[in-house]
Amino acid sequence: MARVQHLIGRHLWVKRDPAWNAVMETIALPLFSDPERDALLQWIDLERRQIDWDAIHRTAEQFSEEQRILLRIAHALFNEGPCQLWELGRMSSRGRSAAMMIIGLRYL
Repeated sequence: MARVQHLIGRHLWVKRDPAWNAVMETIALPLFSDPERDALLQWIDLERRQIDWDAIHRTAEQFSEEQRILLRIAHALFNEGPCQLWELGRMSSRGRSAAMMIIGLRYL
């Protein structure tokens, strides 16, 4: 329940900001376990509106390749950089669907 609290009340702005929403929706994907999600959330400071991407990528070194690709896509979307869409070919159909959803959220 604590994870849901991130988007309630004073953090509702996240849903209105496409870049932040894409990041938080990526981390909320069922492709990440609760312990993995918790490990990532420690590097996201909603109060200061900052993300320590270097720490997120270091943390994700122990995650699956698919999870790391999703985090790289979220990082690119957050910074309005190019997504390496060729990486989608290295993902399962479930991972590709999740990536396309995240990309869609960012540009709606």
